[in-house]
Amino acid sequence: MWQRPWFEARIRLSGLLIGQLAGQVATTPSQQRADVVRRAQALAEAAAQAVDAVLPRRASLGLESRAWQARVVAEHARLRWLAGDDAPDPEELVAVWRESVDVFDELGHVFEAARSRARLAAVLQAVGDSGGAAAQVALAREVGERLGAAPLLRELRLLGPHAPSRERLPRDLVLTAREHEVLELVAAGRSNKEIAQRLYISAKTVSVHVSNILAKLGASGRTEAAALARASGLLEREHR
Repeated sequence: MWQRPWFEARIRLSGLLIGQLAGQVATTPSQQRADVVRRAQALAEAAAQAVDAVLPRRASLGLESRAWQARVVAEHARLRWLAGDDAPDPEELVAVWRESVDVFDELGHVFEAARSRARLAAVLQAVGDSGGAAAQVALAREVGERLGAAPLLRELRLLGPHAPSRERLPRDLVLTAREHEVLELVAAGRSNKEIAQRLYISAKTVSVHVSNILAKLGASGRTEAAALARASGLLEREHR
């Protein structure tokens, strides 16, 4: 199947596989992340080749293929953002996930629209739009509960009304001044490279700080760390 570049299922499979890689990259050791990014890039290119092969035979992609190509773009952006490798701007990341939601809504694929909403909500929360995140969470949760979609509901537990709370943070939590600076920039959606440039330190040093922050917060990735910091008031306390 993968030798048939015109096979449109390749677009869907690429989107699903990049999504799996994105879900793992934040907990992947930093020295192995470049390999994950390369694998995702290859999958994104495979999907693009499938699109290029289909278009000469059609005036445009079918709606289902458009939906999955939008997911490929969104998941690839999410993976690069979480990996801190050629990360997109927060505005771009929000835009590609809104596109994914919109096209799956148009397609009428209820579950995939809800899954896109969950990931859009995570991005919105990480960039400080808690109201927008809560609205997306509510819509996605209704679908998850109606379908009994346990993985989707697990993803949503970190967001919205059930977002990580002050009680989730270790009582003896102590971050250094530098870690607070890094955490603020992580919560703003900045990549490791951007943080390094802002703080005049190396990207490798930033990666070490991010790993320490995740361990201290008990977070599985950058998005959860940002959500924990916002929900607990940790960032606000530093400005008092």
